[in-house]
Amino acid sequence: MNKNPPIGGIVPLDRAPPEMSYPGLSPQLLARVKLLWSANGLDFDRHWRIGVRTLPGFRAVPRVEASATSTEVDLVFLFDQSVLWVRALHSAANVGRDRQIDGLSPAQWHGLAALSARLTEQLAALRLLALTDLPMPAMQIARSVSEDVDMALVLLIRPKLAQRFAECRSVEEANDFWRRHIAGGRAFRSISERLYSVGIDHSADTEYAKWRKSVLSTLGAAVHSNALRTDLLTRQQGAVLLNGDSLHFSTFRIHELCAFAQMLKPELTETLAAADRVSATADPAVSALAALAGPLSGILVNQISSLSPQPVTSRRPAKPH
Repeated sequence: MNKNPPIGGIVPLDRAPPEMSYPGLSPQLLARVKLLWSANGLDFDRHWRIGVRTLPGFRAVPRVEASATSTEVDLVFLFDQSVLWVRALHSAANVGRDRQIDGLSPAQWHGLAALSARLTEQLAALRLLALTDLPMPAMQIARSVSEDVDMALVLLIRPKLAQRFAECRSVEEANDFWRRHIAGGRAFRSISERLYSVGIDHSADTEYAKWRKSVLSTLGAAVHSNALRTDLLTRQQGAVLLNGDSLHFSTFRIHELCAFAQMLKPELTETLAAADRVSATADPAVSALAALAGPLSGILVNQISSLSPQPVTSRRPAKPH
């Protein structure tokens, strides 16, 4: 019998410090992140246990003694903070919807609650797959994550569309809504037009748009059957992840959701903070996450620069800066 645990199969004790789940994490990154949290009066360890440690299928990053760099461990660490923000957004959106908080329409709150719930499940599944050497299904989920990020941004800038989305009462109606308003790059075009008005050019001929199209094509190849490869991938010696592309792209997209949402709706952070002030839930974990949505938004945007240009397993060009 093999006495070594399966890849990604170690689960630290409940009260273990968060860094115990990231062996090989850059000490500089950990110190910087904890400093950002402390400067905002937030307890990183406590919220990490509430929002990350409780994820379905949670596993620590595998310890790889031969790894020459912390890049892949750092990526998982940053990914997990993106998950934490999505969970916080979900709690705040539910409060905003239930208490009819000003700043967003009831339909927008409803849409954010629904999409952040989907994103939470998708990100938890993607994390588990990436840590257990199953990159193909992880890439399939990453494509869905990207689509839901676009959807969330569109609902924030188009209240009438959010109302139509909230009025869908069947799978057929939801699918029809998707085909009419989201599919085929429609959502991204709406977002690009609004971003252009605040000084960010993501039009079709930019390097960003070309990079995004290339990544989504790769993710699409993971969804549709093809005969491009007949062998099973194996992790390289010293590698922490078999393939970190899905984690990297999903982390980048959640960072974009957080940053673009604040640019397109500058009052959003205060709106999320208002949801915390009126939260009356009896569940302390839910209250703690709802209170985190506003302040963590600024922290997450501050961390974008810590996200490496590309995972070390990637063979594609790095994303443009």
